[in-house]
Amino acid sequence: MVPLPGSARRLVRVLRPATGLAITGLLASALGGCGYQFAGSGRKFAPELRTISVQAFANRTREVGIEKRLAFAIEREFGMRGPLRVASGPGDGDLVLTGTVREAVDSPVAFNRNDEVLVYRATVALDLELKRRETGEPIWQASGLRGSGDYESVASVIVTTSPEFRSSTLNAGDLGGFTDIQLSESRRRQALERIVADLARDVYDQIMEDF
Repeated sequence: MVPLPGSARRLVRVLRPATGLAITGLLASALGGCGYQFAGSGRKFAPELRTISVQAFANRTREVGIEKRLAFAIEREFGMRGPLRVASGPGDGDLVLTGTVREAVDSPVAFNRNDEVLVYRATVALDLELKRRETGEPIWQASGLRGSGDYESVASVIVTTSPEFRSSTLNAGDLGGFTDIQLSESRRRQALERIVADLARDVYDQIMEDF
């Protein structure tokens, strides 16, 4: 290879960083145009928006109290994770979250050879809207936000070594003392608790990451 003159070598050293910056800029523009965000990015609230209140949700289902459990779980997420503080009163926040629980249903998903149900799937769906309290300006909304979880109706299909079972309030020795109805109701209640917690985390993440 023929060595470059000194002036040419200096030109190469100047061009290489510039080319790298140009490629980086093009990549960032392409990703931005496709809706991607780099790690650590998220919603930027106006400085005056510091608190949030979660108003009582409407409940259009037969699941008594599900709206209260969801509202409390969402408040708890913001209380633990910030940066918005939970307002002291239900209508005092700079931002107000309202919602409606549209669905709380159980569907059979697994059967035995006699067509008896072994496993059900509980599903909860809700609509939410976040607004500025003073102006009513919508900040974020979600329609048909869903969470689901399976639960067993008979002891024979419960995997007692699973992390999910071990984190529950039951233990393997208790199962024989339940009727199928009692066991099914207990497992359903635990499934709903998981669904509520998962939905609350999802709501927080969507609001804070501007999904």
